[in-house]
Amino acid sequence: MVVGNSQLLPVFILGIMRRSGTNFLKALLCLHPDCCSGDVIHEDFLLSRADLLVKYADSIPKEWNPKWVAGKKTCSSDGLCRCIGNSLVSFLNDQNCGAVPSQTDSLEPDSPADSSSKRLVTKTPSVKNLRHFFRLFPEAQLLIIVRDGRSIAESGVKTFGWDYEGAFRSWADAARTILGFDADHKDTHCRYMIVKYEDLLNSDAEQQLKRIFAFLGLDSGKCDFAGAEGLPILGSSQVRDNGQEEMHWKPVKKSQDFDPAMRWSYWGRALHERFNWIGGEYLLQFGYAKKEYRNRRFLWTILNILLDVKYVFRVGVKRSLRMFKKLLQR
Repeated sequence: MVVGNSQLLPVFILGIMRRSGTNFLKALLCLHPDCCSGDVIHEDFLLSRADLLVKYADSIPKEWNPKWVAGKKTCSSDGLCRCIGNSLVSFLNDQNCGAVPSQTDSLEPDSPADSSSKRLVTKTPSVKNLRHFFRLFPEAQLLIIVRDGRSIAESGVKTFGWDYEGAFRSWADAARTILGFDADHKDTHCRYMIVKYEDLLNSDAEQQLKRIFAFLGLDSGKCDFAGAEGLPILGSSQVRDNGQEEMHWKPVKKSQDFDPAMRWSYWGRALHERFNWIGGEYLLQFGYAKKEYRNRRFLWTILNILLDVKYVFRVGVKRSLRMFKKLLQR
């Protein structure tokens, strides 16, 4: 698939948040000989400031004389957004395009002749400004990967020292963003697919990959599905579980007990009750099952309300301290 200047459109992956499996999905796609991984920018974050680009594109046409642009679709805020998006695609395609993902043994890039015919797979572990994606890239194909919020929270706590409260709320906010985006775009011509990380791990993973390749217009018959089973782990919280002091991003051979879908299996009631209160409804909408308890519902409701008040108070105090610090620096 190409854009106006005949450059290949990248395959865009957006993860619900960090620890959602963007590395894994990218590695799986790069098993296809028509896909490649950038060797310079591994996470593009092009959407993270897209609101500024869209604001710019929406404001500039207001300065033009309406008589100049009457009836010309390209002379509009959407046309300007599209041109900005094409420039961003050019920037991405200028990055070195390797033959295989960085998780495999070989890190040597293709020759220019080889990589120019491949589609770059680029990712961002965030859905910030997701609503602006198709303003900038109206012809693109987007993969949005989601993962059970409990697994993400547990992985983030072990990997980066997140706190559960913040992780639960971040996941719920991102889930709400994705579900709202889906509601707004599912009956439009926009091409996107929501993929569950867990579906890429189960016995039906090959069928899921074939479905993704069909969506991308790639011949699944060319893919090395056998290679998917042997992909090493990259950046898993299991690295910390196995005694490593610090997180690293070197490929690690997958052990027999590797099970990233059940990171939260040891949780007690308190964590389940808090997660359900904050993000349980979104968990169900993505097709996951909640761990629920029937007794003492009233007491847990009161406790969750008190924890909400505590969170709001804590956030308010931090905000006030930041404002006070800025005043002192003037």
